[in-house]
Amino acid sequence: MELVSVSSLWLGCLFAYLASDKQQLISFPLPKLLSWSLCGIAVLFALWGFSHSYSVLVASLVVLICMMTMWILLVLVASHYKGRSIWVSSLGFALFVSIVLVGVK
Repeated sequence: MELVSVSSLWLGCLFAYLASDKQQLISFPLPKLLSWSLCGIAVLFALWGFSHSYSVLVASLVVLICMMTMWILLVLVASHYKGRSIWVSSLGFALFVSIVLVGVK
């Protein structure tokens, strides 16, 4: 369940990033209401997924830490891969899924 939670959280962070006017991955930013709604749904889904393995408080902290890390990585990687949204999204997906696979019990 952790893999699905991390994957949905990465997609939610990616949607939130793509709603910014300053992003350089796609030519036009996504609508803010749609992107942030999808991000919120992804966060709630990730919280629900992590709460199967951890308590709700720990799951909330895991989601918060993952989101902060994902957004930092997203900004740093996206600045080097301008216009390559597939590369950035697949790199983040592969990185965070592999981190979860290494850390799973």
